[in-house]
Amino acid sequence: MLKTNSFQVVYFGLFAACGVMASGSISFFYLYAKGCFSDLAPIPIALIILAANLIGVKALYVLALGKKFLLNPKTYLNETTMYNQGGLFGIVIATAAIAFVKHINPLIMFDAMVLGGSFGLFLGRLGCYNYGCCFGIPTSSSIHVTYHPSCSKIIRTNPELKGVPLVPTQLYSAYFDLFLFITSIAIALIHPGNGLISLAFIFLFNTFRIIIQKFRFVEKSDLAGFSKIAILYSMSGLVVWALLFLADGGKIVSRPFQVPFTLKSWAQFVVGTEVMLSLLIAGTISFLFYGIQGKELGTHMNLRSRL
Repeated sequence: MLKTNSFQVVYFGLFAACGVMASGSISFFYLYAKGCFSDLAPIPIALIILAANLIGVKALYVLALGKKFLLNPKTYLNETTMYNQGGLFGIVIATAAIAFVKHINPLIMFDAMVLGGSFGLFLGRLGCYNYGCCFGIPTSSSIHVTYHPSCSKIIRTNPELKGVPLVPTQLYSAYFDLFLFITSIAIALIHPGNGLISLAFIFLFNTFRIIIQKFRFVEKSDLAGFSKIAILYSMSGLVVWALLFLADGGKIVSRPFQVPFTLKSWAQFVVGTEVMLSLLIAGTISFLFYGIQGKELGTHMNLRSRL
């Protein structure tokens, strides 16, 4: 978007900001429609969940580096490499903590985060497509994508792939996340049972992650076993869901919507409350975190020039 002598602004920041604002508005509205939003302060809640996500995407990279991180922590922390699965784990922890403190049914809280988060992931994967990360393996199929700009991450990290037809894994992931969102909406409207949206997400999202990983190019910076993490998330997610289900009486409990679960009600809720301010704040922070890079693409700040 912008290049100066000291920093650069990348389009991914816009996708990230839009994703955070959209997912936050949808999650908050679901809680509002279920009658679980009255005791929540939008700004602190939005900041807590966003912070958990930002810490998670960096923390998983640090864990994947292992002992290597200790050799040069400042350099690795300054890299813009981030792992989405770590961010999802951070959101799960934050969501569980909020549900416990505010005495909200955890299954409803997780359903809200999944509903909004799936749409946020859709926009985020479009950002990956634009940025040139999370790309696929070379293919001879007529359905492919090629990258040429030197500023694309794929060209910066793997210049040998310039102009090479690749599996458009980012778009496949984006379309699947949109499918998850539509499925979640359908579940909410057809059978709004507590936890059903979360249960569908645990199965579908992690299964797709295992499948799509076979078509993703293993980047030089990729250190985590994404498929293994997806399997671990599936197993642990099912255990946690089962425990929450038993704690909820061992049966599917349906909490009815207190307001119409419609697009019009969503718009009125977002515009007419403090929610809009919380979304703008979270979106701005997300844009700064994901969109602003140093003089050298792939770094947060110009640490080298300061040393």
